Amino acid sequence: MKNKKNKIEEVSLARIKPYWRNPRNNSKSIEVVRQSIEKYGFNVPLVVDKNFVIITGHSRYKALIQLKYESALCIISDMDEQMAKEYRIADNKTSEFATWEMDMLEQELREIKERENLQAFFPEIDLESFLENSVGQNIVPIDSVQIHKKDEALSKQFDDDGQDKIVEIPCPHCGEPIFLDKYELKDKLL
Repeated sequence: MKNKKNKIEEVSLARIKPYWRNPRNNSKSIEVVRQSIEKYGFNVPLVVDKNFVIITGHSRYKALIQLKYESALCIISDMDEQMAKEYRIADNKTSEFATWEMDMLEQELREIKERENLQAFFPEIDLESFLENSVGQNIVPIDSVQIHKKDEALSKQFDDDGQDKIVEIPCPHCGEPIFLDKYELKDKLL
């Protein structure tokens, strides 16, 4: 069911009310959310109902209060009370299903010059030590990847011009050969 009457508008923080029975304990997230807003700006609107009760965004709201914002961009949802309750829980739960692709995280971190800005978001690890000890240092650049022709069963893997688009690289963890689409690999490494 799509929300057809949602509106986006700037709303005074004085009008916004936290949901009195928010089941998510977000007390530990407020400080890092505050730091994120301070560093990168307020980029994700709060979602509120027609009475300006927060559906999602309690941590952002509290961080904005600490930062002395007077208003915030809000999505004013047309969800009924039952759907708002469901969405409040579902939205908070979905982040628990996400995991890090450590090789890709490593690549991103290596390209960031001032990583100390991100350390607050990773209190459980020292980012510099992580990068010093990471196995991803063995990732092979796309230009040095050896391309191998495959048997006829894999001929559909060839480009239109007959060039093989499957490449073999050593696994950075164990050295075993991995066969990848070279265009997919290029997107990941460049």
